[in-house]
Amino acid sequence: MSRKSSSLFVRNLPEGIRHEDLRRTFGRFGIINDVSIPLDYYTGRMKGFGFVEFDDERDAGEAKYRLDHTRIMGREIGVQFTVGYKKTPSEMRTKEKSGRSGYGRHDRSR
Repeated sequence: MSRKSSSLFVRNLPEGIRHEDLRRTFGRFGIINDVSIPLDYYTGRMKGFGFVEFDDERDAGEAKYRLDHTRIMGREIGVQFTVGYKKTPSEMRTKEKSGRSGYGRHDRSR
């Protein structure tokens, strides 16, 4: 039997949202262990999504149920349970570099 995650993935976050904003919004449903809003390594800008980790998976479920497709700071957010694990900054940089394939490369077959 698979166990539900106590961590939520929150997509479509508005530019300028702060950790405190997410903590206040999601904290109504239970104890929060961590809030993370990833930034692009190269630009320092928000990527538009975040993670909220609850102490109890039931609280995470309630928050997902109540907040999915609601609005925060004028934007409709999507909330779902996370799958996998939280990546380290080093893993994120590696992924971003590989996603930028083609930049700075020249076709040498000409």
